[in-house]
Amino acid sequence: MFALLVDARLAAKLSDLPLVGDHISPDHDLGITGVKAVIASDALTADQVKALNEQISRLDGTHPRFPEETRGRALVALDYEWGGEQRTPLMFRLAGAKPAEGHENEADEAPAPKLLNTGSAAGAWAASATADDQAAATAAAPPAAPDDPAAPAAAWVTLDRSFGPLYLRRLGASYQDEKLWVLCDATVHAGPLELGVDGLGLGIALDGKDFTPSGRLDGLSLSFRKPPLEISGAFVNKPVTADSPYDRLIEGSALIKTPSASFGAIGAYEHLKSGTRSMFLYAELGAAFGGPPVFRVTGVKAGFGYNSSLRVPAIDQVAGFPLLRGLAEAGDGTPAEPLDVLKELTEGTDGTPAWVTPHEGSTWLALGLNADIFEIVHCKALAFAEFGPDDLVVGLLGSAKAQFPDPAKGLGEPYASVELDISAVYRRSADMLAVDARLAPDSFLLDRSVHLTGGAALRLWFGAGDHPGDFVFTIGGYHPRYAPPGHYPQADPVGVDWTYGSELTVKGTSYFALTPSAVMAGGRLDLRYDGSWAKARVDVGFDALVEWAPFHYEVDVWAEVTAQVWLLFGWSGEASLGARLSVWGPSFGGTAHVKVLGISIPIDFGEPKAGPAPIGWEQFRTLLPQLPLTLTPVDGLHPDHAAQAPQGGSDAWTATADGFAFTVGSAFPASALKVNGVDETGSAMGDSPAKVGIRPMGKTGLDVTLSVTVEEETEDGHWRQLPADRRQDWDVSVHSTPQPTALWGAGKADDALSADPFVRGLVSGARIAVPAPRLPEAATSSRSGRLDHAPLPEGTLPLDPDEAPAGARGEREETAGTSALRVGTPEQTALRKAALAALATAGFPLDAAPELDRYAREAAFSSPPLRLVHS
Repeated sequence: MFALLVDARLAAKLSDLPLVGDHISPDHDLGITGVKAVIASDALTADQVKALNEQISRLDGTHPRFPEETRGRALVALDYEWGGEQRTPLMFRLAGAKPAEGHENEADEAPAPKLLNTGSAAGAWAASATADDQAAATAAAPPAAPDDPAAPAAAWVTLDRSFGPLYLRRLGASYQDEKLWVLCDATVHAGPLELGVDGLGLGIALDGKDFTPSGRLDGLSLSFRKPPLEISGAFVNKPVTADSPYDRLIEGSALIKTPSASFGAIGAYEHLKSGTRSMFLYAELGAAFGGPPVFRVTGVKAGFGYNSSLRVPAIDQVAGFPLLRGLAEAGDGTPAEPLDVLKELTEGTDGTPAWVTPHEGSTWLALGLNADIFEIVHCKALAFAEFGPDDLVVGLLGSAKAQFPDPAKGLGEPYASVELDISAVYRRSADMLAVDARLAPDSFLLDRSVHLTGGAALRLWFGAGDHPGDFVFTIGGYHPRYAPPGHYPQADPVGVDWTYGSELTVKGTSYFALTPSAVMAGGRLDLRYDGSWAKARVDVGFDALVEWAPFHYEVDVWAEVTAQVWLLFGWSGEASLGARLSVWGPSFGGTAHVKVLGISIPIDFGEPKAGPAPIGWEQFRTLLPQLPLTLTPVDGLHPDHAAQAPQGGSDAWTATADGFAFTVGSAFPASALKVNGVDETGSAMGDSPAKVGIRPMGKTGLDVTLSVTVEEETEDGHWRQLPADRRQDWDVSVHSTPQPTALWGAGKADDALSADPFVRGLVSGARIAVPAPRLPEAATSSRSGRLDHAPLPEGTLPLDPDEAPAGARGEREETAGTSALRVGTPEQTALRKAALAALATAGFPLDAAPELDRYAREAAFSSPPLRLVHS
């Protein structure tokens, strides 16, 4: 059982508020002078509470009284003065206290209003405040009576005062986050400009340690209207939780509109707890840029991110990528909320991760445009690049849509719609170029039930990637018997899918693919009728596969018709009529199957199906480069000779004395590497190096050695192998590039359909590095005979050490206690002229004048010249 009354004196002024405090003059300042609070336990009886309130009433009349009907509830009264006069206290209940019946909407838990892009904002607490008339009545009345349960969670008093450009509509008080908050509902006007505040207030901690007020500003709203220009914006200081990586997160948007153009921008500033600052900005300009109908630009967009990373969308996410889609179409036909687009970028939607995330050291740029082609095809394109400490990503995203007729022209419903999404991305960490294209699912022809499908993909893996040298290009997929490796992309079959009612279905598909081992193509048309009295199916198609080195092909073509009818006793048996033709070569052969009433009759012709015969070395040699071995200097080449460096020739390289490195490459892979007879394969190729196979020749398990010999020239002009002790510090590293199975795999022609199109573990070359010379740890002696000199030829030396100095000499000049040397007298000029003439006579003419006028004119001293001061 307890009852507590608290009376604390405070000193906080409205001029302490951020942003608006500077606009409040001292004569109109509003100050918080104190805070009072009462709370009683539920165990007190009504008579005990009444007796306590009688004691409180004998005080100065400004203290709140204990509620008699709702005991256990804490009430707070805030004392303030305005214009030098003490005003009626603001009274409110503490957060967490249960609201009285009929005042549920005033609870602190009421959600804060969304900050819009236009107009002023009353603040997060304004949403839970009472109405203006209720607030005014509360402010005018004395503290709540003992039986008054109506004290709100936030108390407001209407001021309606202007302080220059500042308009203060209401003043409020509340308790939140263990602080007493003084709240303001205010706007700043400057002509047509209106600036609203959200969550503006002063917080005073009630922990008894520090009563210094702290300012708070949750956001700003901006509005400017002066025809023909309209500007609106919103900036939000978003709250962060304890487990958030941020300690400050500010987001904002702006919209500028004129009759002929609109400009929208969104951005965010993020300060991480680790100390990293991250920010990004995206802007879009939509206008009638003009131009010929063949290509008319309708919008420009740009983005920038610092310490920020951009997630690249997959091909099925391109159309919905916010930076490509832009701000104008973010609402799918409804007015777009830029802050919703910003939330999608920074937080993601529907379980998908955020598109833009902080990443220290990374910077990205994006530039795009919207355009119309012949006023029929509407295109969007966005090029971007991200530079980071561990990766480089460059890409192009695009989307094109055409409808016939265009619904925007009001010519009726379209009978065809085609939308194509494109993505091309190079990523340095994977050293791979990925290009994808895909028809959108809502593409159709003639009728919306006739769906168009299809996709295409290109992959190129370069030297530093996981699959160097590999590539694939596919439109619509692969041959049915081809099992693509796991790193190959999948593409939707190109075709049409039409379902008419529940009875008729037409589906057509096609594909094409090119890989290092084969090329393939095919198509299929499947027509089905499933009626109540009859069923029928027509199946027509072909598949073709061509392999390389040695050349081999297989082609299958088929057509089949099946039917069933409903009889009195049920469905009849299936009747079919069809044919299938399969051909292969070389050597040419094939088989034909004729199917009648379920009976298939095979007809063979030509050579039986078999793998291609092995070819000889002379024929296989034509498949290799003309120069199968290459030598390339990679480091230490003298710059004067770099342009003339030989590529595999016999000419000498001129190297510097700071080390040298070169590479050896072989178009014919090997199983081992030896340098001057020493095996350098080492552990780089594993415990059991791979054997070499020559698939077109039918050779397997070959031991092939790539030998490199380094020689030096002797004093008598001969060459000898470099001794082992002379190259003990040389560094030799083995190169192992995956080789195409079509050439170097083990097996027969049908191995082109194997899961891995590359053979790994073979030696493709080496890098040999000669270290820079090192100074000896201690000086060594040298015989005098190793030193030599070249005597000067007979003649007159330029200077005689016994001669006295002669020629032009400076003359001392004294002025005002200082002295200097004068070098421009007529006598000195004449001596210089004679010296120049003597040099010219000797064959050494100089382009110089004996006078020193030019030096005087061009003299530019940063400080006065040095002069000698007399003591």
